[in-house]
Amino acid sequence: MKLIYIIKIVFLLSLNFISPVHLLAQDYEKENSLSALIDATSKVNVIYKNKNEYTESVRRYREILSKVKSIKYETLNLNDQVDYDLLVSHIKTRIFEYDTIKLYTLHPVSYFVLGRTNSLFTRSGAIADRGVKEAIKELDRLPEILSNAKENLKNPAKVWTQNAIYQAYYAGILLNDSIPMAQVDDPKLKRQLIESASKASKSVKNFKNWLEKDLLKKSKRSPSWKPEEIEFYQFNHEHLDEFGVEEMLEIALKDEIVTRKKMESLAKLIHPSGDLKTVWEKMKDEAPPWEGVLPMAQSFVDIASSWLMNEGDHVVTIPTYVDYGARITAPMGRRALSFGGATIGPTVAGRQSGYYIITPLENRLSQKEKASRIRSYNPYWTNVISYHEWLGHNVQKASANENVKRKMRQLFRSAYFSQSWSFYLEKLLEDEGFFEDRFDYQSSLKHRMARLQMRMWRIQRIITKLKMAKGEMSFDQAVQDYIDKIGMEPTNAFIEVQRDSQTPSPPGREIIGEIVILQLREEYKRRLGDHYSLKRFNDNLLMYGDLPFKHIRRLMFND
Repeated sequence: MKLIYIIKIVFLLSLNFISPVHLLAQDYEKENSLSALIDATSKVNVIYKNKNEYTESVRRYREILSKVKSIKYETLNLNDQVDYDLLVSHIKTRIFEYDTIKLYTLHPVSYFVLGRTNSLFTRSGAIADRGVKEAIKELDRLPEILSNAKENLKNPAKVWTQNAIYQAYYAGILLNDSIPMAQVDDPKLKRQLIESASKASKSVKNFKNWLEKDLLKKSKRSPSWKPEEIEFYQFNHEHLDEFGVEEMLEIALKDEIVTRKKMESLAKLIHPSGDLKTVWEKMKDEAPPWEGVLPMAQSFVDIASSWLMNEGDHVVTIPTYVDYGARITAPMGRRALSFGGATIGPTVAGRQSGYYIITPLENRLSQKEKASRIRSYNPYWTNVISYHEWLGHNVQKASANENVKRKMRQLFRSAYFSQSWSFYLEKLLEDEGFFEDRFDYQSSLKHRMARLQMRMWRIQRIITKLKMAKGEMSFDQAVQDYIDKIGMEPTNAFIEVQRDSQTPSPPGREIIGEIVILQLREEYKRRLGDHYSLKRFNDNLLMYGDLPFKHIRRLMFND
């Protein structure tokens, strides 16, 4: 019977002209197909952050990259070509971080792996069991991760180590204060969560002590990066070859002059003195007590949403399946976000959630420092940042979650696109009449001033980071520029420069990204002619997720 079965198989193979060797070749091609290599890449993970994991990840990435290069690019369709390019960029970036600059030896704050746990507190109400279980796993891993950090970290910049010490403080708030108050339906899960948090808290305390007594005195590296390291991200990851360090710096310096003149002209309409700093201080004087900040932020989110659904409905589609509002920043985001930001909450019953988050005043601050910080929460900054965060980041993320299904595009993240989209909207809403429709004349002028301050903020990100990279500016000078040229409070200015200095990521996300979006919009208008509309362009732009503009353009125009 076995012989008859073998004869039948051979006969069938011969009929279809398929040899066993050919079948093996098919298996090889399947295993080395683009989709298979993307899947393999998604499984390369650094979980415990030990040196062996980084070494093995680099080996696996290089192995996958060699297989990717064997694929004939010209035989791929457009979508696969885009995924191919993204895959190569992703792998090269990870190799650069893990093997070339060895970022894990320089970045102390990256070892506080508490994203899942922190996300439990991005939304009110009971927490889903799945989320709690994920947090427990994360908490159970943290002691080993922090232990590995002590082995890995060598010579970071002093301000980076100081930032990690601050982050340990916030981790303590999360683990010791927030978790015991978590709304968990299952009592057993709640006990497990608290137990895991208690063990993690001890490891954080131990790590903080090590940072203060050991690493801090060894932290002597400059808090700047080489121009070529910044350009690696710009060229390889963002595919913006035409905007190198010198080009970005030239654009920023020219924009600084133009923006300054606009602010000076506006100041003359706002205050009799016409003095910029006087105007800025008067605007900050209108900040409410802390108790009034969150309700004010919520009101601005409501105003922007209402306008966009009514008078401004020609700008962009606002998803109806997104829950939104203003909330307090969860603990692990408070040091990075000196003012506030955006956070994406969990999806519940098919509804996504996104919030404009406001960073509370730290208990460790003196009364004088608190009084200084509260001035940042004046109505004008709070409003402009509200639609940057809510309409910008959360609506963009909601659109990506709905439209982006390909694994590679879910894996890849371009900081350029998400930031430039939000920044582009700041001026767009002004251009489309938002300030005139909703505020009186004087308030409208102050909102315009706040938007220009936001612009100057992004301009200074380019100037300070790139001048530091070229050895033309110190860290302290960069902080002072934020104070002098924007009117930013000193503590916030320090945090801003500290955060931006920690990685060699390019600083032109907003200013350069806006330029590219406007170029893309003009091309879209030219190609569509009478079929063009602003809303159609913006909705289309949001469909592709966090991709480099080069690839968004290819997909948008199918070329």
